[in-house]
Amino acid sequence: MHKLALFCMLLITPQVHAAGYGGASGKNARGETIHIGGDNAETLAVQINAQDGDWVESYDMRQECPTFTDTTLACLPGRASPLSGATYTITTSKRWKPCNVEPFHDKSAGEVYVCIAGCKNPRVPKMFKVSPWEC
Repeated sequence: MHKLALFCMLLITPQVHAAGYGGASGKNARGETIHIGGDNAETLAVQINAQDGDWVESYDMRQECPTFTDTTLACLPGRASPLSGATYTITTSKRWKPCNVEPFHDKSAGEVYVCIAGCKNPRVPKMFKVSPWEC
């Protein structure tokens, strides 16, 4: 009887799908857009002109920023990427609601990376906004 009840519960349990990682983007003081991309945040790209759409620099995120946890993103100093020496705390922000667009209108706080060290470098964005693949 218990096995039948468990089987029935599995059949009626709603499926929950977490939104996948759609990347993170931030703009630095020089006007460059820095984008962290890939399914597992494995690339770092720089775009100079938003209208142009071309990525002019590309880096291996794992080599540039090997510390990437649920709470911290830390990049090695003395590296070639714009994030060299920067450290970010990963949190949520009520100001960033990535899914508050048609047809979703989900007003949940979005995930952001906020610079806490190495932020004076003009190539380091003060904040990255994370965009999920789907809402």
